[in-house]
Amino acid sequence: MKLSGVMPPVTTPFRNGDLALDKLRENLQKWNHTALSGYLVLGSNGENVLLNEIEKLKVIETARECIPKSKIMIVGTGRESTQETIDFTNRAADLGADYALIITPAFFKGSMKSQILHDHFMTIAESSQIGVLLYNVPQFTGVNLEPELVAILSEHPNIFGIKDSSGNIEQLSRIIDMSRKGFAVFGGSATVFFPALCVGTTGGILAAACVVPTECIEIQHLFNDGKMDEARSLQKKLTPLAIAVTTKYGIGGLKMAMDLVDYYGGSPRSPLKPPSQEVKEELNQLLAQF
Repeated sequence: MKLSGVMPPVTTPFRNGDLALDKLRENLQKWNHTALSGYLVLGSNGENVLLNEIEKLKVIETARECIPKSKIMIVGTGRESTQETIDFTNRAADLGADYALIITPAFFKGSMKSQILHDHFMTIAESSQIGVLLYNVPQFTGVNLEPELVAILSEHPNIFGIKDSSGNIEQLSRIIDMSRKGFAVFGGSATVFFPALCVGTTGGILAAACVVPTECIEIQHLFNDGKMDEARSLQKKLTPLAIAVTTKYGIGGLKMAMDLVDYYGGSPRSPLKPPSQEVKEELNQLLAQF
């Protein structure tokens, strides 16, 4: 299964604070009609850290029922401990996950030096029943996977790629240059999707693809066809919306934007809150550009 293309980090729908699995099914069925290459379930935008284990397993099971085998299903399975990560990764594998996305441990961030991270990921890769992708999101974790370490980890036969959400194009470029040939590098920020493609990423796992999947896909298609000016122009239109549904208004803004384009967003789980009416009006204006 080729790791490339555009994938959304699927949001987890709630109704009155409880899982709304029927809405997850509806969203996936709509996204299935697009050219998305796959999905990330239980990523950061899936509010992974706000779900208990039973809820996580229900989300994985429901998603697998709705995601066709022709599309990749990645599941965020990272925990703070190495053994807990292995155990949950293999439970996700049993439920049909194709790949596991493993976030860097962060609670003891002062101890997360290169050797500890190396041993953590290597041990998981050795014990995982499915392929592993590294997940670097230093703005959330305070831990950054350095390109030199990623390059070493890329040599492991069960570590297939990385989602780097740092937004740092220089770092992305170094990861691509230093890692083994065929190692899949996904940009995790839609604000720099076009520049990320220019330095050699294989695709993007982008929050904005939950809202405007076709436009995100089109940027990569235009790039692949050598239509650089058109790809750059579409990126310019996408960037304000991408900022709004990530760094500016967070998961609440992402879910609100989904509601505005006939997906189900709903409210995030407490302590997160939905944005104000003024934000809704701003998102409406941004969406009007498309």
